[in-house]
Amino acid sequence: MPATGPPARASRLASWAAVAVALAVGAVGLVRGTWAVGGSDSSCYALMADAFATVTLQPHSPLARDAPWPDAARTFAPAGFIPSPVVVDGASPICAPGFSLLLAPFRSIGVDGIFLVTPIAGALAVCLAWFFTRRLAGTGAGLAAAVLVATIPVFLFQVVQPMNDVASAALWMAVLAAALTSDPTRPWLLGFLTGLAVLVRPNLAPAAVVVTAWLTMMSTRGGGVSSGLLRRNLTGFVIAALPAAVMLAVLDTALYGSPLATGYGRAADLFAFANLMPNATRYLRTLLETELGLPILGLIAPIVVPREHRPAAWLAVAVSLSIAGVYLLYRPYAEWWYLRFLLPALLPLTALAVAAIARGVSLLPFGRARRTAIASAMVVGLGWFGVHTARERQAFDLHRLERRFRLAGDVARDRLPPNAVFVSIWESGSLRHQAGRPSVLWDSLAPDWLDRATEWLTARGLDPFIVVEQWEEPIFRERFEGKSSLGALDWPPRFEIDRQVRIYNPGDRAVYRNGQSVPTEHIIPR
Repeated sequence: MPATGPPARASRLASWAAVAVALAVGAVGLVRGTWAVGGSDSSCYALMADAFATVTLQPHSPLARDAPWPDAARTFAPAGFIPSPVVVDGASPICAPGFSLLLAPFRSIGVDGIFLVTPIAGALAVCLAWFFTRRLAGTGAGLAAAVLVATIPVFLFQVVQPMNDVASAALWMAVLAAALTSDPTRPWLLGFLTGLAVLVRPNLAPAAVVVTAWLTMMSTRGGGVSSGLLRRNLTGFVIAALPAAVMLAVLDTALYGSPLATGYGRAADLFAFANLMPNATRYLRTLLETELGLPILGLIAPIVVPREHRPAAWLAVAVSLSIAGVYLLYRPYAEWWYLRFLLPALLPLTALAVAAIARGVSLLPFGRARRTAIASAMVVGLGWFGVHTARERQAFDLHRLERRFRLAGDVARDRLPPNAVFVSIWESGSLRHQAGRPSVLWDSLAPDWLDRATEWLTARGLDPFIVVEQWEEPIFRERFEGKSSLGALDWPPRFEIDRQVRIYNPGDRAVYRNGQSVPTEHIIPR
């Protein structure tokens, strides 16, 4: 008979509490989400999702075929893209296209559908951390892991943005959770999830090698080698992972001309042993500042968890270290939030750290109630510190900081002509995603071509506008100074959005210089 006493009741309550934590993370992602395409990464994912949802391979700009200025294809590639090496008027993504495949079905809901995916992935990641840790160290530890994963500052920073970090972390957490099952279909499930995780973030393929090696070891465990079992397990794993691998190769070939090419460039330009120490120093410092180094404790978990779960714990450590190894060699970035690269390692290491701490607390010479109180205090303290750090580092303010991207796209869609085309950089992604309008990137446009480019666009029946952020204006003026009459931006903008983004109509310059007024509409969000 199933247990119905206090332990079973406590277990159910802990499980429901973990689900509530996961739902809270999803709610944070929805309520505090940026709901905007801002910056090159989110532009890349969003515009590729737009393309996939309309059964096209990539964004296209037919104007690139005929534009007379130098390097025209580059000027029509939106933020987060490069000129396609395969298609004349196409733009190929800098980011890996796999995450956009996950976004595409949600894009069919509407233009905002893609913003649902990261909050859902965040909630799933918390649930998977709970399941994984509960199997390793018990129900209470599972709830603690859910809370501490949910309050990782960089996790909260990313769960509000339409980027692949949280989804990648959730998929690798799913791989590790699947490793704890003993079902005969485990190799198939491991293969499918591993393939999907690599499709979303291909540079983590070394972690797939770790999973393959672990499955091989588990298939030959216990003395006599069963060649039949090994063959069945590896065959199932490979067959299940193969569709994702084939999809990745097909996409890379179509987008970049080779199954081994990417939008980031040559691996030799991105990875170097010289990056090892600067990255190690920066990541360790950031980890101590934002998480008090908690994930590092996860490295000892395979030694202290119950013997039957140690293989899965060793797999989690090995996968995490392989992921960390990739980014220790990767090009350094100074900002703290580039710790996001390590999220697929931080989640399992945090879960393992909780399992290790649970084991240590269970050995304290106190009664059960006192041990529970000590563990609860630690979880509450660490969770509070994580939320406080996330707030201090503006994780919950990104919706306000990036609302200008959304507003610029909405203004372009609702207030400007349908034949508008924009000379812009930072807003080029949001203008295309929210409004469906093309942009000419002025930092790729030859300085002596700004006036002639707007004239050419006008002659083609288009209505050009210049969209710049306040901080971009001095750079814009400096680039085109003495080479273009429009480069001075010496007339009032049509719109000023959130005191940061200005939209200029080149046709207003002559009107203004003739003494007529050009009113500026100030759009200030509530």
